[in-house]
Amino acid sequence: MMDLVNTHALQPFWSMAAAPVQVSALELALDNKLFDYLVQDATAKQVASKLAMQPGPVSVWLDLLWSMELLARNLPPGSPGDSGAATHYQCTSLAKRYLVSSSPENCAAALSYRLRILRHAGTQFEDFVRSGRSERTIPGGEATHTNWAKAAEQQISQEQRAVSVPSILDRLPPASSLVQQGRFLDLGGGPGHIAIALAHHLPQWTGTVCDLPATATVAQGSIDNAGLADRINVRSADLEHDDIGTGYDLIWCSCVLHFLQDPKAALSKICQGLRRGGVLYIAHAEVPSQARDASRILPFYASMMLRGRFVPATGQMHDMLVATGFSQIRSLGPIAFPMTPVWLYTGIKP
Repeated sequence: MMDLVNTHALQPFWSMAAAPVQVSALELALDNKLFDYLVQDATAKQVASKLAMQPGPVSVWLDLLWSMELLARNLPPGSPGDSGAATHYQCTSLAKRYLVSSSPENCAAALSYRLRILRHAGTQFEDFVRSGRSERTIPGGEATHTNWAKAAEQQISQEQRAVSVPSILDRLPPASSLVQQGRFLDLGGGPGHIAIALAHHLPQWTGTVCDLPATATVAQGSIDNAGLADRINVRSADLEHDDIGTGYDLIWCSCVLHFLQDPKAALSKICQGLRRGGVLYIAHAEVPSQARDASRILPFYASMMLRGRFVPATGQMHDMLVATGFSQIRSLGPIAFPMTPVWLYTGIKP
């Protein structure tokens, strides 16, 4: 086995330079639904025939995806170094789980969206650093209510079901530790799958999803499809300007404050929405104090920070909760979320 552990100090940056090649290989696979086809094994020649491509270059493409651990590669007997036409390729369990359209955890559209948006953010970087703004745009990339609703219906919906919901349920307390009957609010709930998960987790509770009007319509469709319209209602509201209701026993809020002009005022409104003794669960990305940890966050949130959006430093959210008047504040640590881990805090309204 080759020893590739001892590498040069510049290797991380060389790897960074090669990353666009991997991105192109992945995008080509997603655009052509390659992973759907390779649920069953096939040779490069068969893939080339299916997609009207050239067998030789297709072999290189498939080997690159194999090196990314998205495909398994079965070499013909007696030729361990040969990746020719007789080599068979098939989706790995990771690809089958998240990149095949028939999977309930399919995130293919979401991943395509993230690749496209982050690549565009890279083209805008110098503009923002030099002038504080960029005129470069891509279709669907503008921060409008319509685009946000479209994202909620498609890629955010995939990510909520496959990534966010399992992480949230893993950290929520058992229903037996909360009041038997209560009301929850999913604030900035997007397509509504977190609220649906909360309703299943708390079977005697009722709930509300609150988001901008166009996105609230998407959430209503999800709730109707889940058969929970009698337990979850939808509220169209802008957190910075509109009423979100009161008397909630639990409020879930994830990644909402990043988009607001006045996060402190929003926290005050959230606190007012809880009944006394009500609990807030709030999750946002934070910039860690150590460079290696920060490298997992900053590339994904730098574009927002260049626009003046709120991305707290480690511990800042805790201090804001204290200043707002919450008690019994606890950090439940980082949890897996789309793109990067987010830090989850809980606090009680005294």
